[in-house]
Amino acid sequence: MNTSSFLDPNAEIEIKQGILPHWQQRGVFYFVTFRLADSIPNSKKDELKADRKKWNKKHKETTKYYKED
Repeated sequence: MNTSSFLDPNAEIEIKQGILPHWQQRGVFYFVTFRLADSIPNSKKDELKADRKKWNKKHKETTKYYKED
């Protein structure tokens, strides 16, 4: 049983695929983040996408359900 209220990487995680991967774990808190389409300049958005691509490449096992844009 998870003694923390947050994700336990050693406990079972249910991963569902849709537009974005959704990770679910019993007994933990969830949070939602979002942004408006025009809230970040295109140059910063491109930088964030490049950073995400590098991170995904380094962490293949945890991102195998994630689809790149």
